[in-house]
Amino acid sequence: MPSFLHQHLEVMESTNETLWELSSKVNLSDFHTVSADFQTKGKGQDTNVWESEAGKNILFSSIVFPDFVEAADTFQVSRWVSLSIVDYLNSKGIKQVKIKWPNDIYVGKKKIAGILIQNAIAGNHLSKSMFGIGLNINQEIFTSDAPNPISLVQLKPAEYEPLEELHGLITTLMKKYRLLQRKPEKLISDYHELLYQRDEYCSYKVGKGIIKAKILGVDEFGRLLLAEEGLEAIAYDLKEVKFL
Repeated sequence: MPSFLHQHLEVMESTNETLWELSSKVNLSDFHTVSADFQTKGKGQDTNVWESEAGKNILFSSIVFPDFVEAADTFQVSRWVSLSIVDYLNSKGIKQVKIKWPNDIYVGKKKIAGILIQNAIAGNHLSKSMFGIGLNINQEIFTSDAPNPISLVQLKPAEYEPLEELHGLITTLMKKYRLLQRKPEKLISDYHELLYQRDEYCSYKVGKGIIKAKILGVDEFGRLLLAEEGLEAIAYDLKEVKFL
């Protein structure tokens, strides 16, 4: 088992809120982790709610203190966490895993995991980064209006124990963290290679209109680079573009 502090409860409002509040009160070590069987206020991106059947999936938040990452380069954290989940799923024999910008994890056209990241900055560097992960493990029936969920058991039928899988995922995150510290440029190239819909002409909502463009990559600020046919690429922030 990896060496990290882990607190688990059956029910919690939000692992993100619990861990962030804890980190403001006491000194924590890297990879201090809070998990739950069920969240009453689990969050997805923006105002979305993350659906998870009680006891079926991985729901946790963990924290690191990457003071070696410059404040202008915080997207490195998103790359690292996303690529770690891809590595974990690959280790389970799951192929066709892609990263839908900025950090949803897809298998084919279906979403298996989501990530929320919260950073604090001191001076010119990060002081702490918390990442919350929801990863579908054993759930087979989804009742929310999410259009395309899928779980590990649907892809690779087996008996999975969520807490054991959580420990396996944290182990992968720890290994990848060393790469973030030593060779962040490798994360950039790997993330680029795994981008969902990269180099495919697809429809995107931009402002009030719809464009057909292809993803060329992500710039140094984490913005999505989209190019319409025959035009130069334009960089978009998260709230400026929507996948259709």
